[in-house]
Amino acid sequence: MSSHKNKHIKAAVDYALDHGWRLVLAGPRAHIRGTLYCSHKGRDGCFRRVFSTPRVPENHARHLRNAVDHCSHSTETH
Repeated sequence: MSSHKNKHIKAAVDYALDHGWRLVLAGPRAHIRGTLYCSHKGRDGCFRRVFSTPRVPENHARHLRNAVDHCSHSTETH
């Protein structure tokens, strides 16, 4: 699904996509890889930036998973 070069972040992005989030990739010259948006379509929906080269990839992946797990718009129970 996702094509991030780090396996931890790739797994976290795949986790988000499996839970109904969508990934919008950034342009080729951007500092981020893209943005994850929750399934809520309104302005108050949750989002997280996916960094290309975070300082600690494991921590960034953990933050992405936590955003998915704690999204107030999710219809699933975790």
